[in-house]
Amino acid sequence: MSGQPQERLAIEGGQPVRGKDNPLPGVFPRRIGKNAGKYYEQLIASGNTKAPPFEDALAKAFGVKYALAAANCTVACHTALAAAGVGPGDEVVVSPISDYGTLYGILAQRAIPVFADADPLSGNVTAETIKEVLTERTKGIFVVHWAGITCDMGPIVELARSRAIPLLEDVCQAPLAEYDGQKVGAIGDLGTLSFDNEKHLSCGSGGAVLTGSKEFYDRAANFAGARGSYVDDPLFGRKHKVMGCNYRFDVVRTPMAMAQLEELPELVARRRELGRLLSAKLSAIEGIKPSPVPARGDAVYWIYPFVVETDRFSAGLDDMAKAMDAEGLKGVGSGRYYLLAEGCPLLNDLRHTYGPGALPGGATDGYLGRRYTAASVPQAKWYVEHMLRWSFTEKYGERDIEDIVRIIRKVADRYRVRIA
Repeated sequence: MSGQPQERLAIEGGQPVRGKDNPLPGVFPRRIGKNAGKYYEQLIASGNTKAPPFEDALAKAFGVKYALAAANCTVACHTALAAAGVGPGDEVVVSPISDYGTLYGILAQRAIPVFADADPLSGNVTAETIKEVLTERTKGIFVVHWAGITCDMGPIVELARSRAIPLLEDVCQAPLAEYDGQKVGAIGDLGTLSFDNEKHLSCGSGGAVLTGSKEFYDRAANFAGARGSYVDDPLFGRKHKVMGCNYRFDVVRTPMAMAQLEELPELVARRRELGRLLSAKLSAIEGIKPSPVPARGDAVYWIYPFVVETDRFSAGLDDMAKAMDAEGLKGVGSGRYYLLAEGCPLLNDLRHTYGPGALPGGATDGYLGRRYTAASVPQAKWYVEHMLRWSFTEKYGERDIEDIVRIIRKVADRYRVRIA
């Protein structure tokens, strides 16, 4: 350090970098696509019969043959797993850092979630960590492109293909991100999207399943739309031959979703550009590590995560987050609950869900005798214990990025341990 006096932190009574009179832009209110009103007028004038061709446009945007809109991403994930043929007793290797929505479909199919460990700097699974937990019972691999940063998909695809295991991608945080020039969500056998209020493509609620396979699409549509019914005899009508659900997308949301999809490429490009700029600047701060992006991958930042090397600072992770929040980086925090093995204790006692003896294999203690703890994914645990993140937005300007860097640097400089 140069010996220059440090700025007094706002949490200690100093002036914040961005105060109440000049806050950083937030995710809300959302900007609504310019054609939303027109599409709603058309839908209303048609008596709720003429909705814009959202699913066709979605498939085209992601470079797949088929897209099936659903009520939300949780049920989209469930639908994708059902379409892939995952059933009771099957093992599904899944990212350990995600939202409960990724996990729900595995449990709903009475399958067994198996957490692969994560890279300790990105929070994403790798081919190596997936390979370590594959067994003869593995019937699916479900990767999450955490925070909007793509997994290194090349080796993962090669591994899945070599074992003939269906590969699913949770793209809820990374829509239109690319790997080797291909949209994630279109690389595996099935992909899932979210249209929740805070996501890139926002229409309040919603989700979708993406696939290039007609077989998977037909299964998904039957499961989530037709509720498992088929019509063999028109005179009799439908028969429900397999389990299915009503997970249909609300047609009233279609105009908003279509308008937001039209704006999505520009929004994603802006987040990509801003994220690169921010990462380049944060890389110069000792003890702060922006998430690495695979050489052939991409980052479109639903949230912006970075690792804090806590042994270099006198304050703990949460205290540093409080100091950054006070400086104007609102909402920054750790998000430890994203570690599913600790955030979902229900995994170790599912009797309240299925009833005693109702689990695959008759297990009642844990899931098939399996105990879910963070000890099984030590790198993922280390990551969530050293990671801070906040909600990212395309509304930032270059001055905002400079001030975010200033906030993080100011706090890091204040708490950095000096080595004589």
